[in-house]
Amino acid sequence: MWREALNTDAQTYGGSGVGNLGSVTAEEVDADGFTHSASVRLPPLGALFLVPEE
Repeated sequence: MWREALNTDAQTYGGSGVGNLGSVTAEEVDADGFTHSASVRLPPLGALFLVPEE
């Protein structure tokens, strides 16, 4: 699981709130030669930083 460390489009910062509800989970779906992949909602004209959840 990956945690959203910063989403510059969060409503806290005056943005529209587009995001991943705080986390993203990788699934066992092959993509680009890797065994796992994840779908991520990217904010428009913003930045999204993810960090591994410990």
